[in-house]
Amino acid sequence: MEEVKNPVTMAVDLKKYGIRIHKTVFRMIGEPKNIQLLVNPTAKCVAIRAVDESYSRDQTHRINKRKMLSDSSYEIYSKDFVKKLCMVVGGLDEGYCYRLTGRIVPEENIAVFSLNTIQRFER
Repeated sequence: MEEVKNPVTMAVDLKKYGIRIHKTVFRMIGEPKNIQLLVNPTAKCVAIRAVDESYSRDQTHRINKRKMLSDSSYEIYSKDFVKKLCMVVGGLDEGYCYRLTGRIVPEENIAVFSLNTIQRFER
């Protein structure tokens, strides 16, 4: 499994249930039409996976091409994802933002972020 060595980041806003993903992540995972937001409690990681189809009830999000034209990041709002992340990590302060650092696995079109890298930051 080949990994891209340059680290990538994502931010999670616990107050707004928002996930901010840098657009470079989307380019590195193949500019997908849809992504899945995944939490793996056993491996203590979260992932953003490019998928072709959108399926209900599995944290699949359609990428809005118009939103990709502005700023350097893309925001998704998912109360389910943020709540699950909080449940797995535990001890996160509700009104704050957190940053995760991860890596790209290009042949799987996925970005993986270790929960061990989570750090609170001021927005």
